[in-house]
Amino acid sequence: MQLPVEVVRSEILDWWEDERAKIALTIPDRLPALFYQVDKLVDEMTVKDLLRRGKYQTEQIDPFVTNWIERLYKEFTHELDESFRSSSREVEGDEPYKSWSYSDMATAGTAIAVSAAPVAGVPFFAAGLTTAGTVILGATFGGGVLMPLAVTAAAGSAILLAAGPAVRAQAISKLKLKFKNSLHEALELRVLGDATDVTVVSLKQTLFVELQGVALKRMEMAE
Repeated sequence: MQLPVEVVRSEILDWWEDERAKIALTIPDRLPALFYQVDKLVDEMTVKDLLRRGKYQTEQIDPFVTNWIERLYKEFTHELDESFRSSSREVEGDEPYKSWSYSDMATAGTAIAVSAAPVAGVPFFAAGLTTAGTVILGATFGGGVLMPLAVTAAAGSAILLAAGPAVRAQAISKLKLKFKNSLHEALELRVLGDATDVTVVSLKQTLFVELQGVALKRMEMAE
């Protein structure tokens, strides 16, 4: 039995709100593990690495973060696909979406999402399009700089070169701590985004845009 369009649209919005809430709650919980792994990479830095920390970040830290973001993106997409199929069978029936995956629907819905008003007041981001797992709203992961290079005090380099063992050890510890803090800020921005700046590309932003596009496409097809 076909449900009335108004009921279908309401059910789709409920699904969208539930999945959005899951994303908003889950992503911040994953950050501490990322911080821990990145801190380990910083702890492994030699004095030479600290003096050339931009190179170390580009060669060691950025690729690790890239892989972490891509894995988490795929994990969320897989879970959203299962939820989408379950919801569509329950609300619209099997027939409309037999050959559709969540990614298919997201691709089809993005064009609608970037031109639509925000649904239920959700902050809307239209900085670009999502294609596959390696390009997220125009930010390429796997090529180029993933995060702004974290900068530490320039004076630290001179201290490391000229100081005695005790002073050098203290300076290295302080430099690594500052580097970690700078990286944490950059990582939080890349994963969670900035509520005050819609131009910042983030994993959370990307998932929200895709989810919104799917919901809008489902409602369009239900009419």
